[in-house]
Amino acid sequence: MKKFIAIFMLIFLMFTNNAFSLPWSTDLWEHPSIKPYEEARDYPENSVYKSDEMRELEREEYESIVVGENRGEASIISGKALYETNCYSCHGMTGLGDGPVIKNDIRPNSYFYPVNLRQDQTVNRTDGYIYAYIRYGGKVMMPAYGRITPSEAWDIVYYVRYLQGKVK
Repeated sequence: MKKFIAIFMLIFLMFTNNAFSLPWSTDLWEHPSIKPYEEARDYPENSVYKSDEMRELEREEYESIVVGENRGEASIISGKALYETNCYSCHGMTGLGDGPVIKNDIRPNSYFYPVNLRQDQTVNRTDGYIYAYIRYGGKVMMPAYGRITPSEAWDIVYYVRYLQGKVK
C-alpha cells in the first residue's frame, strides 16, 4: 500500500510540475485588453462606424421634412407589409382609423380613437411629421416603434401617402 501511495505521489508531482511549467500564469494576463491604470485605446480602424455627420435628428427636425425618402414602388410594397404588421390593428386596412382593436363584437366600447390617416388634417401634415410619429410615438397615444428602421419608417410614410391618394 505504501508503495502504491509513493508511485501515485511521484506521478502526481510529475504532472503538476509540468502544469506549472506552462505559461498559464501569464497568458490570461497578456491579451489586448486595457490593463489597470492604462489609458483606453481608440477603436481599430473601420471596426466601429463613427461619424459626426450621421446622427439621429430630433423630432422637430424630422417634422420639418416636407417630402421624405422613397424608393417608388418598392417603398409601397415594403410599406404595405410593414403597415399591415404594425399599423393595421388600430388604423385599419385603408387607414380610416377603424382597425379591429377598436369597436367590435367583443369590445362594444371604444377606449381610444386612432387617427384617420386619410382625413385632411393628416393629409396636410409633412412626411417628416408622420415619420416622427412612427419613430418617436404619438404625443397623445401611439407608441414609439423604435424597432422599425429609418428606411422602413419612410416606406410606411410613403405607403400612407399612397392610401391618401397623394402618390400613385
